Amino acid sequence: MLRIVTDSSSEISQEEAKRLNIDVLPLTIVFGNEQYRDGIDITSDEFYNKLVSSPEFPHTAQLGYDELMRLYADAKEKGDEVLVIPIASALSGSFDWAERAAKESGYDKITVYDSKCTTFMLEILVREAVRLRDKSAAEVIAALDELRPRIVLFAALDTLEYLKRGGRINKTAATVGGMLKIKPVITVSGGGAVELIHKSVGMNSALKYIAERFLSDKRDENFAVRTIYCMNGVNCEKLRSLVKINGGACENICPVIGTHIGPKAAGIVYVRASARQI
Repeated sequence: MLRIVTDSSSEISQEEAKRLNIDVLPLTIVFGNEQYRDGIDITSDEFYNKLVSSPEFPHTAQLGYDELMRLYADAKEKGDEVLVIPIASALSGSFDWAERAAKESGYDKITVYDSKCTTFMLEILVREAVRLRDKSAAEVIAALDELRPRIVLFAALDTLEYLKRGGRINKTAATVGGMLKIKPVITVSGGGAVELIHKSVGMNSALKYIAERFLSDKRDENFAVRTIYCMNGVNCEKLRSLVKINGGACENICPVIGTHIGPKAAGIVYVRASARQI
């Protein structure tokens, strides 16, 4: 059997993981001296309330090494082939940690795949792997390699403050941007890094830019469109109105990603019919 493993940045809950028969390992969120296992010790709502009220800026830690080793040992004992699909290596040390643990395990049926993405993008990849799990790991990886370049995320940020705190922009840029009411639009690049692709004056303008990009694309209708937000869904509802999506609902982004983009961010995730060109 192909055992599929991912992490909590995939937005897949522990309950859903059981239904899918996969392993979702929690990333760790750290506020000062306090540590929380994402999706287990802290919910998204609890995290965002803490994010805006705590004097401590949170950071995230990669997958637990001991937990990986236990999982690999169990798979080895059962003779399972293992496919690990963690958050992008450009965003976390989890990929390297999972590879190191695989080598230390001495088990040669473990493949660690660099998803080059996170959040609902990663969920799409993992669900595709689940759909194809009767195939070999090599065949699943070939399918993921074809799918990944077609998955698109655009998100408009309400503030530059969290990018500044996370070290992604400098203090001066954040201060000037705040004074000018600049709302950045980000994506996840083909290499898995968070990339600033547009700057708008005002959130409505940023949401309109995202809507125009989305509506100009030819989508793969086999995959649902996901509208996403951080903490406050008002801007997400505005975006849904602009792109004229019926059905579904706005979905809250997991804490691991929310740490870097902050409250009131809103965006969209979808799959293109052909490879994307940002």
